[in-house]
Amino acid sequence: MMTDLTLQQQKQQHSSSTAVAEVSDVIASMRGLEARVYACEDYLNKGSSTATADGGNTSPCQSQLSSRWRAKICEWNFKMVDHFDFTREVVSISLSYLDRFLSATQKTKGVSAVDPHLAQLAAMTSLHLAVKLHEPRKIKMSSLADLSRGHFTTEMIEQMELNILSTLGWYVHPTTSLQFVDQFAKLLQLDASVKEDVFEVARFLTELAVCDGYFVSALSSNVAYACVIVALEFGGAAAANSLQSFISNMSAVANMHVNDVAVQAARERMREIYIQSAAFQKPVAAMEGSPTSTSKMSSIERSPTCVADGGKAFASSQ
Repeated sequence: MMTDLTLQQQKQQHSSSTAVAEVSDVIASMRGLEARVYACEDYLNKGSSTATADGGNTSPCQSQLSSRWRAKICEWNFKMVDHFDFTREVVSISLSYLDRFLSATQKTKGVSAVDPHLAQLAAMTSLHLAVKLHEPRKIKMSSLADLSRGHFTTEMIEQMELNILSTLGWYVHPTTSLQFVDQFAKLLQLDASVKEDVFEVARFLTELAVCDGYFVSALSSNVAYACVIVALEFGGAAAANSLQSFISNMSAVANMHVNDVAVQAARERMREIYIQSAAFQKPVAAMEGSPTSTSKMSSIERSPTCVADGGKAFASSQ
């Protein structure tokens, strides 16, 4: 009897160790990809210098794009995704395409080469491309052209799609913050119901983060780590009490450290935008089985935006 019990315990320990090792390998692979392939430089409000006519002194040239412009594009994306009932993570993928394309274009062709008209076409095309590659249903180019209200044709969208793919080197499967949250959640030592609610808050925070220009150059893994920490901090007693064990697991398994400057900066920013969000005004403090948990929020409560007319939203971003 004792022998059988010991063997069963050994099998459980071995299974647990194997699972942890697999999570560690997946996280390491994802972090390698994001640093090597999917990193992005901050292109918003970026200034450069241009030579004067006499070839001597230089004068500043300021980017015409701003965090506010990008936030409007992101909100339009969420409205489109909600309207067509696509997976909301498509917005993160779309913004990854857009940010990397605009950053690379600005770097190779200069700040002045990226004007609002080109950026808006790139934004619309990035969403179309993300949906085409990551959703079973598609959006017709003609429908997007109609939504632009005459600003762009199907030919312009098609040409921009090729331009984006070429510029990105065909790297179109970015590691998103939500993908990292999914892996990090496996390191939480919580009851299933509490873990589910913490995950929902963390997912909500990734949606807030994707619209925040502050995180354009941040690694998705750091953003995700910050999202889970903040979700635990505001998740009630059981969640908050598990924070230290989660931090220890992240250090041991994911080789990510809470005192890292980038993680700390992301954590503070996430706390700030979460406190300012509508969801925080309707707290989910009693996460242990509370009927007001984030998993039961309405779409407008858990989302940066609600469903609205896509064409009007796009026009308002100009």
